This record gives sequence, structure tokens and C-alpha cells, in this order.
Amino acid sequence: MENEQNLEWLQPQLFTRFKQNLKHGQLAHAYLFEGVAGVGKKEMALWLAQGVFCLNKQEDNLPCGHCQNCTRILEHQHPDVIELAPDGLSIKVDQVRELKVEFSKSGVESRQKIFIVEDVEKMTIGAANSLLKFLEEPEGTVIAFLLTTAKQRILPTILSRCQLVHFSPLSKKMLLNELQKSDISENQGSLLVHLTNSLETAVEMNRNEWFNESRGIIWKWFQLISQNEKQAFIFVQTDVMPHFKEREQQLLIFELLLLAYRDALMLLYGSVDLLAYPQYQKNLQEFLAQSRGKDITQAIETILFSKKKLESNVSAQGVFEQMVLLLMSVSPVKTR
Repeated sequence: MENEQNLEWLQPQLFTRFKQNLKHGQLAHAYLFEGVAGVGKKEMALWLAQGVFCLNKQEDNLPCGHCQNCTRILEHQHPDVIELAPDGLSIKVDQVRELKVEFSKSGVESRQKIFIVEDVEKMTIGAANSLLKFLEEPEGTVIAFLLTTAKQRILPTILSRCQLVHFSPLSKKMLLNELQKSDISENQGSLLVHLTNSLETAVEMNRNEWFNESRGIIWKWFQLISQNEKQAFIFVQTDVMPHFKEREQQLLIFELLLLAYRDALMLLYGSVDLLAYPQYQKNLQEFLAQSRGKDITQAIETILFSKKKLESNVSAQGVFEQMVLLLMSVSPVKTR
């Protein structure tokens, strides 16, 4: 029942819709669940699988959540519910061929089979074409749930064979309230909800010592840059590069900096909903006292441009040093 309650919180409208589908036995043969990470796509697929295989169905044909089949599905141990995820960076054609073997079999414990494919956008072209054949000519009684965070990267032919279901992101305030129930302060949680839409991921990030050091480093860097301190350039070599060693870690720098400038822009135009750095509002106001809207906008454009350069495999230290110089050139404060 915990999974059911979680879904009702994460996706109330979709949950109501699929309850009706189960009640009337009207599940399609293939779905594409699309939406950002942490919005309940996998949870919904597993719950619907429970709805199909439950041994003790409740009122309106809903799963009980406690019988042997419901339990095995949640524990990923049901022989007729097959889950597929990327092997490394992609889903390879051999993985889909194995899936094809499973498609050709009748269910181990019934005629029904369910397949859940995570990150389907990471399929190689060969794997995607192979999957397409399954969707065009399903063998037996089969339901496929394809999960993605990047619908635009999926072959149109696969899209056309599936019923598309959009999973809405959680509101930041809603997620922040849940984080506070987990004893995460408003100041900590406010930044987290701007970086992820997943409650689980946010809690993990908050426990991560490296991440907690990261936000302190980037805020200090933002202050040096916004005050046009010469030390901001040296800070790249002394503090930024030693801490942010991996490419994924270095990309986080841009997100953390962008949120600081975004906060400033929101305060400037009086359109504050939820600041990422509420504990530093006084510092941001001091920065705004000497800033213009177009300067902040230009700074944001500079950070986005620098992010693209890093994604093109340009040297990280060079990207950050050039970005600092560009950001300081639009700062209204004179270099000391």
C-alpha cells in the first residue's frame, strides 16, 4: 500500500486515470511513460503490473499490495514481469534479443507477460529497431511499459506504437515540504528542490558530504565574482578544480552558479517564488544594489555558453577561468 500512497501523492491525476483503467480492464498493449526523474514512472509501471497479477484484488479490481504476486513484483522477482535497463551507457541489441526470447514464451505462471524498459531513449539504433518489431507484432498477451526522460530521442516509429503518458514534475514547494518532514532545513532543501525533482535523490544529495562542500565552495566563488575580486580567478585553481574533478561534477558548477544569478534576477524584479539560496538573501540584495538587470542576464548567458563549451570537451580549467573573466567584466563593482 505504500507504493499506492506514494503514487497518489506523486501523480494524483494519472493515478485516478489508471485506477479506472484497471477497474474496467482497459490497459493498452504498450505505454511510453515520459517525464523527469523521480516523478513515479517506474512506480506506476510496477503498480499496474500488480494490478494485472494480484491474487487478492480489491474493490474496483485494484491490487492488494500484499499477496505473493504483489510482493514479488515490488521485489523484482516475478517471472512474468521482466525489467530491462541500460547496460552501461546504452541498451544494446543483445539485451533486446534476450527480451525477444521472453516475448516468444508464454507466461511462466499465466499467459500474461509484462515488460518494463527503463531509459528507453538510451537504446542503440539496432536495439530500437528490434524493439519496434515486438511492438508491431506482439506475441501472446503482452503489456510493455517504456520509461524515458527524453521523449525527443526516441524513434518516431516507436512513439507511434505506444500510448504516450506524461508524468508532471512535482512543485518545488510540495517537494520542499516533504524534505522538511525528513528533517532537512528550509535553507538546505530550497537548493535541493531546484536541482532535482526526486524526493529520494534530494535526500541522498543532502547526505552527501561532497555535495554539501560543493555548495559552500560555489557560493564563496559567486561572492568573489560578484564583488569583482581578483581572487575569483585564482579560486578556480585553488578550490574549484581540486574539488570538482569529474565531468559530471564540473557540470554541477554551472547549475549552482546559475541558481545564484537566478535568485538575484527574481529579487530584482520582485517575482520571488522560492529562492535557491534563501539564507543569502541579504548578500543578494547587496549585490543588486550595484547591479542592473541586463548585467545579470548577460552573466546567465555567459554561464550557459560556458556550459556548452565544457560539454564539447574543452579543458575544464580553461572554461572556468574564461568564464570568471567574462563574468567579472560585466560586474558593476570595480576591481580592487
